[in-house]
Amino acid sequence: MNKSNELPINQHVGQPSPELIREALSRIVSSEGFQASPRLTQFLTYIVEESLSGRSTQIRGKAIAVEVYGRRIDGTGSQNLVRVEARRLRRLLHQFYEDHWDGSGVRIFVDPGGYKPRFSYEPTSEDRLSSELQSDTPVGRWSSRQLLPAGLGVLVLIAVLGIWISQDNREVVPTTRSIEQAERVALGEQSLTRLQAANLADQARGMFFPVFDVKRQQIALGMFQHARELDPALSDGYAGSAQVLAILAVLTPDEAQRDDLFNQASGMSGKALELSPADAWANGANGWVLAVKNQPNEALKYARISVELAPTDGHILDLAGITAILADAPELAAEVSNPERPKSGSGRFGARNIWGVSQLMLGNYENVVEAFQGAPAAGAPVSAPSLLFQAVAYDQLGSSEEARRLVAEMRRTWPEFPSEFLADRIFHNDENTRNMILETLSRYRPG
Repeated sequence: MNKSNELPINQHVGQPSPELIREALSRIVSSEGFQASPRLTQFLTYIVEESLSGRSTQIRGKAIAVEVYGRRIDGTGSQNLVRVEARRLRRLLHQFYEDHWDGSGVRIFVDPGGYKPRFSYEPTSEDRLSSELQSDTPVGRWSSRQLLPAGLGVLVLIAVLGIWISQDNREVVPTTRSIEQAERVALGEQSLTRLQAANLADQARGMFFPVFDVKRQQIALGMFQHARELDPALSDGYAGSAQVLAILAVLTPDEAQRDDLFNQASGMSGKALELSPADAWANGANGWVLAVKNQPNEALKYARISVELAPTDGHILDLAGITAILADAPELAAEVSNPERPKSGSGRFGARNIWGVSQLMLGNYENVVEAFQGAPAAGAPVSAPSLLFQAVAYDQLGSSEEARRLVAEMRRTWPEFPSEFLADRIFHNDENTRNMILETLSRYRPG
């Protein structure tokens, strides 16, 4: 390809817009190869969103190891893993473009020797025609998006002029099964912009875990906001924004800021339900917001509705599970996170960790250890709470040395993690579990 078309993201002349880059990312991660590789999907989404957020200088092996793979910061093993995964990502990207690239639009590169993405841009036939129309005809005073519904303007203008330019013939392959495929096809028929918004929201909800990773939640929130901008009538962007804003409210110690986040989350979940009252995600997000606002009975009602609407959707089950934990309903949390329960969807699920917490609340400490010890090998998120809950279980089982080691490792790896604060926030309806956690932290306090 002509290197004159390969533009760094900060170049002003002819640079692809963030919207075009996200549309290209959406096509890539919706492809069959990436749907079969959720970790590489997370890897690519993370580095692209970091670049678009102006943090490309922070894209390093250590950051990827922690943010994408939930590994510890110290040691070389994590960075070796990232190098291996980066080679896999480059091969998968190459294969995607071998199969789907038609020479136009935005192309994403991850060059050897680093992890920062690079973007090239070659205008599509539609872009060229739209540019010509804007410069040569009276309609050029207005964009097609202003004149016509989103995603349809260019096609209608082409039809009026008697010109037919075919689509790029690249099939967007949805997440997993026939129902989801039918949904994506239906969305595409209704509006290409709606399809893009739905794909973007689906990518962002795959970043739900680790829940307590504020930076990761902020990235997801930006993606949900963009989905809302693409299609304000699609409930997904509002449901996703609601769940993230509620998480940020849990993590915020400032009372005024927390109230503001609560209000924003409530507004988003209400809008999602208004747009799609029978949508599982809209109901699940509303349940989660109500749980964070300490309305457990109403929260559980919506959580159960969401599970009934989508009994195998892994993300819906996760959302219901964390709602049940905050609402002090460990039996429901255990039901939706049971390792034997079938789950569909892509991305990173938190079911294993939710199962571990439910077992801690129910007093099944051996199950807690088994759940969290196996998390890294199963690809489940690893975070400070993972180590803390294991430590509590070992302490209850009488293994004080292992409990001490895990608490020390948690404090060394995540020194800023507010353990006591979050124990009180998460288990404010479960005094027994909260006290066990606080006693373990006190018993194994350094010095």
